[in-house]
Amino acid sequence: MSTSDSELENSDPFQLSQAIVSILLSTPAVVTNFLLLVTVFRDPSRNQPLWGSPVTLLVVNLAMCDLLTGAIPGYCSLYYNIAIFTGQPKQELVDLGTGITAAAVVTNIVSSCTIAAMSLDRLFAVSSPHQYTARVTKAKIKVFIAVVWTYSLLFSSLGWMGVSVAVVVILYCHIHVSVPLVILPVVYWKTYRALRLHSNQVRNLANGREQIDLVHRRRERKMVSAFLLVLISFYLTFVPQYIAHNIYILSPSLAERSSFKVFLYASNKFVFLNCTLNPFIYAWRVPKYKRAFLAVFGRRVYRSRNVVGDA
Repeated sequence: MSTSDSELENSDPFQLSQAIVSILLSTPAVVTNFLLLVTVFRDPSRNQPLWGSPVTLLVVNLAMCDLLTGAIPGYCSLYYNIAIFTGQPKQELVDLGTGITAAAVVTNIVSSCTIAAMSLDRLFAVSSPHQYTARVTKAKIKVFIAVVWTYSLLFSSLGWMGVSVAVVVILYCHIHVSVPLVILPVVYWKTYRALRLHSNQVRNLANGREQIDLVHRRRERKMVSAFLLVLISFYLTFVPQYIAHNIYILSPSLAERSSFKVFLYASNKFVFLNCTLNPFIYAWRVPKYKRAFLAVFGRRVYRSRNVVGDA
């Protein structure tokens, strides 16, 4: 690393700006996903509570992952930047930097796998609605979540197992980004095609049955569109980091420039935006999440206003 690069990473304005960005992006990610998790587990609906659906387990897993992303890589990065800003030698923070990277790798892998599972779940729900409850169960989803977390932890340990950094980065980028980016658009195309085909078929049904089926289709369409937006949000916010990692491996000379260092730091922070956006997407596109949120928190706001009014 050149002297200018070292001066950039250790300069007070740079570290202070990174600390400010960390707290501004991490805090909303933690707060919004915490509220989403509370909404799911405190949903008062008796007929179809959110936590009773297998697909909600995937939503919960992604929300937990997003919360951990804001809490661990986010706030640990904040501590890292403040420590350097206050004069702590960078050599003493090597283990912390390694831990931040490992935590980010774990949560990003789990997010990618969970979003892929959401896409397949909606395909099964739309294309085979009568077999869906038998094919997709809470037990199977729980096993999938356990396997994904175990896999991500093992993958993040490849560096300690002796695998070179270059190989780990290439596998990380292309297994969890490139491959899903090719496959998942096809999955969503088949899902929307099945939705359109079913919409044409229900027109031949009796009026009562047709009305029920159309309501179900609209609900499925909103869920599919919400998960598609989650997918798009994930990839758009991950693209800068994806580019930075490939430059780091394929062009080492370019990776040593100070401008690249700024881009790399910014790309790592940009991922936090996706963690914040996901809960808003659910509330915007899926009515049952919005209703549950209002049921859980709306009553408390109403009660607190009454208490203030009575006082």
